[in-house]
Amino acid sequence: MPRETRLFVKTGMLYLGLTFAFGAVLTVLEAIGRPAPFIVTVEHGHLGFVGWLVNVVIGVALWMFPLDRVSFPATQGRYTLAGTGWCYVLLNVGLPLRIISEPWVQSGGGAFAGSLLVVSGIMQLCAVLIFISIAWRRVRAPARPAPGVS
Repeated sequence: MPRETRLFVKTGMLYLGLTFAFGAVLTVLEAIGRPAPFIVTVEHGHLGFVGWLVNVVIGVALWMFPLDRVSFPATQGRYTLAGTGWCYVLLNVGLPLRIISEPWVQSGGGAFAGSLLVVSGIMQLCAVLIFISIAWRRVRAPARPAPGVS
């Protein structure tokens, strides 16, 4: 398994553990009659969906999608290292930034908090667009058989 794939998958596993720890705290708070504000449960969902699921899906897709040795010779047909690096950084800096800034905005954090939230959303969008550009080139139509071959 390539290093970049392992990085995405291992990061996803860290977020999975964090999501369940966060969920346990939310459950305890609710059990003792002190439920967390709604926005905190929203962030819990972001940790699980973006942090765990999206990281793992990207990592496994980078590993398993068909190779394109013509477009990506340096990585044996997988992807550009710069592309996967930017995808990883944008996704995994954008998510914690969102986890911090979104509740801050909800509690009246002002223009700076709002700007951070916008930046976090743009970062995550760019990460996904980079992944799509990498994956799109690797998901191609099957080769046509030679004439006369069935």
